Amino acid sequence: MITVFDLDGVLSRADTMASLVFERLRTRPWLVLPVAALALTAALAPAAGSLRPRCNRAIVHVALAGVSEVEYGRLARRTARALAGRPGNVRPEVLSALRRASADGTGVVTTATEQMLATAYLDALGVAGMPVLASRFRFAAGGARFADHNVGARKVETLDAARPGAILDTLYTDSASDLPLARRCTRTVLVDARPRSEREFQRHGVEFRRLGT
Repeated sequence: MITVFDLDGVLSRADTMASLVFERLRTRPWLVLPVAALALTAALAPAAGSLRPRCNRAIVHVALAGVSEVEYGRLARRTARALAGRPGNVRPEVLSALRRASADGTGVVTTATEQMLATAYLDALGVAGMPVLASRFRFAAGGARFADHNVGARKVETLDAARPGAILDTLYTDSASDLPLARRCTRTVLVDARPRSEREFQRHGVEFRRLGT
């Protein structure tokens, strides 16, 4: 029986990838306007559609233009430590569930956040070694670009590949983009989900327990 955790909005109230992008923009202020325009479009787009992930990929490509893998690794670790040390960034009950699942080997984190950043964040939370299924970058002269974006239905594919035949028990998520995964899980817990996300789960007939206001 596997307990599945989304990361952003669940294990981190702050968006981890957005936090990294903001940190990068502090030294690249001329990129703020194009990134802001893409972010606004993403915010207005439906969570379960394809437009939001496309905008999020574009934000990352713009913000991380010219960054090397070594530079990115330093940035990811610095961002992860700052977020993990932020008071109230993760609900205590969710963190307790994560630590229990890590201790008994039944937990998996699946996230659209990039692998190095997600792993560094979990390490900083004190759950080193937790299985992480995440997006992956490729690095070239032009900077970082997505080689695999682990979002939406892709999460189901990567989880099936990593844990073939596993029984998926509880999903902790905040986003309607995880509907494909929720349909495969016995239970869904919505953590501080927005009303729009809750309505999407209801519209698709996926029952859930609400955690938060």
